[in-house]
Amino acid sequence: AITTAETIIKNYSHKQYWVHGKKAEANELEITHARVDNVPGTHVVNYTSDIDEITITHTAHNRQGFATGAVVAAEWLVGKKGIFTMRDVLGIEY
Repeated sequence: AITTAETIIKNYSHKQYWVHGKKAEANELEITHARVDNVPGTHVVNYTSDIDEITITHTAHNRQGFATGAVVAAEWLVGKKGIFTMRDVLGIEY
């Protein structure tokens, strides 16, 4: 959620910060979360205005993708020192 929020902020000049646990001000992007039993992962981004709303949803059907990502990251880390993110593992530019 934080990575998604930071990417949106980077590419949308109307938002400068993300907030969690409080109502967002006009220049802030609100992050909310909920842990739900037996739901491996659902991520929703809502673009809301006074006129309409656009929703983008990603739903993981199981934890296989998360486990595969952890193995790929562990293999990539062999012989490396430092602090890395999945962006480093996947070769995604900032």
